[in-house]
Amino acid sequence: MAPHALNIWVTTCAFAPKDPCEETCHNSGTCRDIPDVGHHCQCDAGYQGANCEENINECESAPCQNGAICKDGVNAYQCFCVPGFQGFHCDLDINECASQPCQNNGTCSDELSKILKCINCEVEIDECEVQPCQNGATCRDYVAMYTCECMDGFQGQDCEINIDECASMPCLNDGRCIDGVNRYQCDCEGTGFEGHNCEEDIPECASGPCQHGGTCLEGINQYKCLCWPGYKGENCQVDEDECAQYPCENDGECFQRSDVENYGALPELTAANFSYEEAAGFICHCQPGFTGVHCEVDIDECDSNPCQNGATCEDAANSYICQCPEPEPDKEPLGGRNCDVLLVGCQQHQCQHDGICMPLLTAYGEHSYTCLCGPGWTGGLCNTSTTFSFNSQGYVHMQLPVSKNRARQGTDDHMYGLHMQLRFRSTLPDMLLYHRGTMEHFISLELVRGSLQAKLKSERLLQVIYPGPVNDGEWYQVTVTMDERLIMAVEGPGCEEGCQVKNQVYNHLIFFQSNSFQQLYVGGAPKEYLTLTISGRSFIGCMEDLRVDNKLLLPQDLMREENVGLELGCVKEDVCHDDPCKQFGFCLDMWVVAKCQCHRPYFGETCEREYPSWTFGHENTTSYAAFNITETHGENFTISFIMRSLKKNGLLLQFCRGQRSYLTIYLKEATVAIYSPYTTLLSEAKFVTDGKTNLVTLKVNYGHVFFPIAGNHRAIGNVSIEAGDVVYVGGLPGGENFNNWGGKFKGCLQDIRLDDKHLSIVDHEGEADIYQATDAKNVLPGCQSDNTCKSSWVRDFTSEHLIYAPVFVCTQHEPCVNGGKCQITWNDFKCDCPINFSGRLCERRLWCVENPCFEGGHCVDVWDGYECLTEAIFQDNALEYFANNSLLSPVTNITMDIRTRDDNGILLRAENQAEVFCLGLLNSTLLVKMDTGTSAELLAFTSDRTIADGAWHRIQLTMIDPAQSVSRWRLTVDGQTAGCSLGVSGNLNFLNDTQIWLAEKYSGCLGEVRVGGIYLPIFSVPDAPQPSHFSRLGGREPNLGCQGAPVCDSQPCFNEGVCQDHFNEFNCSCNPGWEGELCEAEINECSSGPCVYGTCEDLLADYQCDCEPGYIGRNCQEEVDNCLEFSCLNEGTCVETKATHTCVCPSGYVGKRCQRRFPPVACDAKTECLHGGVCIGGDTGGNCTCKPGYTGARCETEIDECESSPCLNGATCLDRLNHFQCACVPGYSGSLCESNVSDNKIFAPIHQPEHGLIFFLIMTARKKRQSEGTYSPSSQEVAGARLEMGSVLKVPPEERLI
Repeated sequence: MAPHALNIWVTTCAFAPKDPCEETCHNSGTCRDIPDVGHHCQCDAGYQGANCEENINECESAPCQNGAICKDGVNAYQCFCVPGFQGFHCDLDINECASQPCQNNGTCSDELSKILKCINCEVEIDECEVQPCQNGATCRDYVAMYTCECMDGFQGQDCEINIDECASMPCLNDGRCIDGVNRYQCDCEGTGFEGHNCEEDIPECASGPCQHGGTCLEGINQYKCLCWPGYKGENCQVDEDECAQYPCENDGECFQRSDVENYGALPELTAANFSYEEAAGFICHCQPGFTGVHCEVDIDECDSNPCQNGATCEDAANSYICQCPEPEPDKEPLGGRNCDVLLVGCQQHQCQHDGICMPLLTAYGEHSYTCLCGPGWTGGLCNTSTTFSFNSQGYVHMQLPVSKNRARQGTDDHMYGLHMQLRFRSTLPDMLLYHRGTMEHFISLELVRGSLQAKLKSERLLQVIYPGPVNDGEWYQVTVTMDERLIMAVEGPGCEEGCQVKNQVYNHLIFFQSNSFQQLYVGGAPKEYLTLTISGRSFIGCMEDLRVDNKLLLPQDLMREENVGLELGCVKEDVCHDDPCKQFGFCLDMWVVAKCQCHRPYFGETCEREYPSWTFGHENTTSYAAFNITETHGENFTISFIMRSLKKNGLLLQFCRGQRSYLTIYLKEATVAIYSPYTTLLSEAKFVTDGKTNLVTLKVNYGHVFFPIAGNHRAIGNVSIEAGDVVYVGGLPGGENFNNWGGKFKGCLQDIRLDDKHLSIVDHEGEADIYQATDAKNVLPGCQSDNTCKSSWVRDFTSEHLIYAPVFVCTQHEPCVNGGKCQITWNDFKCDCPINFSGRLCERRLWCVENPCFEGGHCVDVWDGYECLTEAIFQDNALEYFANNSLLSPVTNITMDIRTRDDNGILLRAENQAEVFCLGLLNSTLLVKMDTGTSAELLAFTSDRTIADGAWHRIQLTMIDPAQSVSRWRLTVDGQTAGCSLGVSGNLNFLNDTQIWLAEKYSGCLGEVRVGGIYLPIFSVPDAPQPSHFSRLGGREPNLGCQGAPVCDSQPCFNEGVCQDHFNEFNCSCNPGWEGELCEAEINECSSGPCVYGTCEDLLADYQCDCEPGYIGRNCQEEVDNCLEFSCLNEGTCVETKATHTCVCPSGYVGKRCQRRFPPVACDAKTECLHGGVCIGGDTGGNCTCKPGYTGARCETEIDECESSPCLNGATCLDRLNHFQCACVPGYSGSLCESNVSDNKIFAPIHQPEHGLIFFLIMTARKKRQSEGTYSPSSQEVAGARLEMGSVLKVPPEERLI
C-alpha cells in the first residue's frame, strides 16, 4: 500500500497585540487574516470546516472493492480484503491454480468461490469450437491453443483487424485513397491525373481543344492555348474581327485575312494558301484614287501636271480638276479636262438681256454654250421676263397643288419643307408681300417700318425679323423656308453675301395640315387677311423671280381677270428727280408719287410755304406776344421753336395759370434754361446765341424733361399744361419785372409749336392747329436787324473774351476808326479797314505793311508795334542793351534760340550793385547764375544735357511759380526739362533798368532772344512804336544769317560721296558700296558669306555667287535635280544642261530621279514587291502592302525597331524582324529591362529531393520566355493594336531564388 501523500501548508501571520485568529483554527489549521473579511482557516490535509474541526471520511466514496472493509484515517484509508483478493483496493483476483495444485495433469479450475476444482484430462479441448477467428478466417486447433489463418486483408490473433491498404499512401498527385478489403481504390477526380494510383498525367491537349491552329500547352489539370495573331479566347475560338474598327479609310472595303472564302477570291490571296500563321490582319480594297495599307493616301493625280496653259490643278478623289486661267480681254476661254481646248461656243451666242454666255464642250467634243440669266429673266436664251409690278392696291390669288415632297415619310397629315423666294423693290415702309395659307394656318412676309418680318402660324406663332431698312428702292432677294426652323435669308445692298435670321427654337412641336397652305396671295390679300398683318396695306412696287417650293412662277401665268393691279415688267420713275420739295424738305419716294418731309419752318405739299419769323426787342424796345391755351396738353408735351439771337440772356416763353407762372423757358449765358417751381434745369452745353438759326426742342414726359440734342433726361416736377392757361413769348406785358430771366429777349422767333399747335401772331382763318395771339406789342414781322452802324449804338470791345453776345454802349461817333467803313450785319456790324489797320474797329495798326525792317529782317506785327526778327553769327562781338524801365510786366522768363559748337561762352549777362544774372556755356552745358537780392547766397545750376552740337536749340529759363515773390527756376531745352534750381530766387525785374550784355566771348549763331517776352533786336530798329522795348547801346554788329565755315567747299568726300554741312563740321553720305568717314573704303559684300553653296565674288555695291553643281539661285540656296550626285532610276537618262544635270525619265515615270510610275500601273506579274509584300490595287494602279517588319514603296526596307531606343537601364537593343530584343545588363529584367531584380528577390530554402523538379521548371520557363524582351509594332498594328497578356510569364526561378 502506497504511503499517503502529505500536503504541508506553511503560512505566516503578522503578530499583533490582539490577534482575532488566535485559538480559532483546530487540528493544526493555519489562520489567515483577510482585511475587511476577517479570519480564514487553511486546513491541513484530511480536515475541513470553518475552523478545521471536521475529519474528512475518505471511506465515504467506497474505494475498497470485492466486499473489502474500509477503515478511515486522517487523510487516508485502509482496505481489509476478503479471501481470494488482494491489492490496495482489493481489486486483484488471486489465481489459486497458479501453484498447480491439481496433480496427474488434472486441470485446475479457479472458481469464483475460490475453491479449486480438478478435472480429468482425457478429453482434448477444441479451442476452435468457440470460433475465435473472425472475418472468414480458418481456425487451426492445437493442444491448449489455436491459430487463425486470416483471409487476405485481415490480420491479428483472431483476424479481427482489417488491414488499411491506404496507410502506405499509394495514391499519388493528391488522389483520394478509398480503403477496401484486401484492396484500395484511388479517386483521381479533379487532380488532372489518372491510373490505378493516379500516377498518369491526363493529356488535356489530346482532345485538341485549341481551335484555329492554336498550340496547346499541357498543364496539371489544365491546358493553355497559344493563339495565332488574330484569334483569342480560352480555346482560340474567337476570330477577332479586324474590320470591326473600320480601319480602311476613305470608304475603303475591309477584308479579313482569316476569312477562308477570301483565298482565291481576292487578288492578294489568289496564289496564297490559307494558314493560321498569316491569318492575322486585314486587307483594304481602296476606292479609286486612294492607296496605302489603310487607304489613307490620296493619290495626287496632279503629280503628272496634267493641266495645261497655266491652269491650276486641284486633286480630287481618283481624279483631278483643272481650274483654267481667266481669259484675257476679248479672248476665248480655255476648257476641256486639261484646259487644252479653246472654247469657241459663245462666238455667235444668242443670250439676251445681259445673260452671260458660258461656253461648253460636250461629251462628244462639240462646242456649245448655255446662258446664265440675270435677275428678272429666264429661259434658254434669257428672253422670258419674270418681273411684274403693282402700282395700285391689288393682289394675285392662286391655288397651289399639293406637293408630295413636303410630306414626311409615314405622315399623311403633316407637311414640312415650305419654301418661298422672290426679289422685290419698293420705297414704301409698310405693306404685305404675300400671304400663303388660311387665316388659321399661314406663312406671310411683310414690310413693317422698312424691316422685313416673316411670320408662321400653325397652332403656335413664330416670326423672324430682318431689321433692314429694305425700302430704299433697291432690289432685295428674300428666301423664307420652314423645316426644323423658320429661316429668312436676305440678299441685297449691305448683305451682298447673304444675311440669315432664324427663330431660336426648333419647331418639332409645329405640325402643318397638308391642305392649309394651298392658297397663295401675292402683293396683298383680302381685307380680312390684312387684319392679321401689322402694315395692313397691299404691296406697291416690283417683284420678280417668284419661286414657290422651288418652282418658278411666271407673271404670264398670274395674269387673270380676277387678279387686280398686276402689271408686267417694272417701270419706275424717279419722282424725286426734279426736287419737288424745292430743297426745303426731304423728298420721300412713295413709288408712284413724291411726298415731302419739310424742314422747319417750311410746310405744304411741296414745302412751298414758310411759317413767318417775328422780331422781338427791335432797336432795344420791349416786346411780347400772348397766347391763350384752349386745349389740355397734360403732363406729356413738346415745346419747340426756331430762334436767332446774339443776346446771351432773356425770356423766351413763360406759361401762366391765373396770376402765377409755372413754367419758364429762358436764355442763360447763351444756353436754354427751364424753370419750374420745383427746379431750374439747363439744357445741353450748346450755345444758341451765335447769330444763327437754331432749332430748340424740349420734351416733357410726366415730370421729366428731355433734350433731344443732348440726349439726357432730368427731373422737372409735375408740370401740366391745361386749357385756360396763357403763354407769353419774348417778354411780359405791362411793367412786370423779368430781370430774373435775363431781361427781354432780343432776336427772332419762328415756327413756335406746342405739340402740333402753332403759336401764330397773325390771323390764320380756317386753320385748326394754331393758337392765335391774343395780344402783341412791338413784335415786327420777319427777322429784322437793328441799325448797328448808327451813331447811338456801338459795340464795346474792351472785353475781347465775350465772343457770343455783344455788349452795346452809347457813343456819339461811328464805330469804325482809322478810316474804316461800317457795314450792318444782323444785329451787329463789321468794319472794312484800310490796308494798314486791322481789328474789330480798325483800331490796330499793321506796321509790317510798310516794310520798316532792314534787308534780311523778318517783320512781325505785335499788338502795339512790330519786331524785326533775324538770325546772326557772333564771333566775340558782344552787344549791349537797355530797357530804360519800359517793361510793363515782371521779368519771370528768358528765351533764346542758339546754335554753336563752342563749349564755353557767356550768352547773357547783367549786374548792378546788389543783383546779378548770367546765362552761359560751361563744357557744352548751360550754366545759370543769379542773385536777385531776395536770398542770402548766389543761385547756380546747370543743364543735364549738352547743346554745343551744331544744331539749333531753344532755351527757356522760367520762374516755376511767377505769382510768388520767390520761387525755384526751371531750365528747358527744346521743350524738355533740362535742370532746376535747388534754391529759390525772386524775379529779374532789375533787368528793366540795368545794362544787359549779349554774346560775350561767344562764337556761334543766335536767333530770337527775349527777356520777359520782349525781343532784344540784334540789329538796331529806330523809333520802335511799342512802349516796352530794349534799345541797343553799343557793340559791334554781327554778320546777318547763320553760315558756318565752308567745310564742304573742298569736296572732302571720296567716290562721289555727298558732303553735308553741319555748321563747322561735315558728314559724308556715301554711295552704295562705299563706307568710311570720307567714303574711302569699299564695302566687301562677301564678308557676310551670302553664298550658301558657292563661291562669292565681290562687286561694287553687289556680289555674285558662283554656285556648286546642283545649286542655283542668287545665293546658291536652291537645289536642282542633279543626277551627278543621285543616279537616275528606271532607266532614266542623265542629261547635262546649262550649269547642272537632270534626269530625263522614260514614259511612265516621273520624279526628280524617275522614281515614281505615272499613271500608277495595275498589279501584274511585273509589279515586284520584295520580302513577301503583296501588290494591292485595281486597274487604276497598285501599291505594295508590306509584311510586318518591312516598309518602302517596294517593301525593300526592313524597319529598325531599335531606332526609338526602347531598351532601358543601359540594355543593348537587338533588332529582329518585326520586333526587337533587349539584352539586359546584370541586375535588370523585363521586356524593356525596366525591372530591378534586387527589388524583387525572394529567399527560400531548396530541399535536396526537389532539385530535379526545380531544374525541370527552370528549363520550361526558359523555353517559354524565349519571346520575352521583344516588341513587334507592325504585328500589333495589323492585328488592330491588340495586346495579349496570355503569353506573359512570371520571372523564372533562377531569377527569384537564392
